[in-house]
Amino acid sequence: MFKSKSLVCMMYHNVFLEKTEGIICKDEFEKHMSYVKDKKSFKMEEVEKLNFRLPENSMLVTFDDGYKNTYTVAYPILKKYNIKATIFLNTKYINNDDAYLTWDEIREMYNSGLVDFQMHTHSHCPVIRKLQVKGFFDENVNEFVRRESLSIYKNGLIGKEREKEIYFKDFDFEGLPIFKVRSQIAIKGMKLKEGFIEKYREIEKNKEFQNMSVNERKKYLNNIFSKRKNEFFEEYTQEEFDKRVEFEIKENKKQIEENLDKKVSFLAYPWGHRYTGDIKKLEDLGVKNFVLTTETVNNRNMNNKKICRINGDDFKEYDKFLKEMKLSENYYLALLVSKFR
Repeated sequence: MFKSKSLVCMMYHNVFLEKTEGIICKDEFEKHMSYVKDKKSFKMEEVEKLNFRLPENSMLVTFDDGYKNTYTVAYPILKKYNIKATIFLNTKYINNDDAYLTWDEIREMYNSGLVDFQMHTHSHCPVIRKLQVKGFFDENVNEFVRRESLSIYKNGLIGKEREKEIYFKDFDFEGLPIFKVRSQIAIKGMKLKEGFIEKYREIEKNKEFQNMSVNERKKYLNNIFSKRKNEFFEEYTQEEFDKRVEFEIKENKKQIEENLDKKVSFLAYPWGHRYTGDIKKLEDLGVKNFVLTTETVNNRNMNNKKICRINGDDFKEYDKFLKEMKLSENYYLALLVSKFR
């Protein structure tokens, strides 16, 4: 009666060899997995076959995006401890970007029986959520942000330049404003009008602007963009949003299924940003199970429409990780006991 009914599902992204700010390193990840090895681990495709009812002492391990180091760094540790995991893939960058996995690496991991692969949308790109400048591109903005932001800023080019294939490392982001964004499958959002970047570079040349502090520049631009919104931005239509969502899901699903000869039905929302439309539209596209980023636990009788995860990247110190695991694993037990007090 008093057995814990809690189920922890961990989420990771990159696993770097050395300690890096904001990203878990190999030694830290291995300590986490040395804890998980004593649990029953499952791939998402197995969870579905079990009808989302998992045995006691179970734990799930997941990765988002599909970075190269999930193969070079994380996968050997998973093999060492015989831990099963699921990687939610962005298929656009596979075989096209050195920071991401190749299909050969993905097939090797899948054929090992330890790693499953599911959907995370094709490109993981954002759209502008709010016309509020929160910063500017400089040398401190990492390549992950630049890669995914390229789709926003390409719209601000002129003519055929907007349609060209551009590698994010070749794009001049320097000094461009960073807006508040949201996943492109979560909201319709806004886009830059053609010629935005040319107009913005003219604003940059203004001596008054150059002499402003960062905060003054933000206020100045927010005022301009508010008053002249229709000159610089336009809202995506419902039709554009629907087409975008359909493509991002269908292309993602198609590539994984064709390359691994399997069916996929799980979608991990990019950044945890949920789709704001009628969920049946995603279900009609083949998404049956939804994975979130909500920093809480699941019941072992899982709700497949709301699979919650805890961000493992947040626990650099193993003591904090252990404390979080003990609290999480006893979450439903604590609720049960409280009813009898």
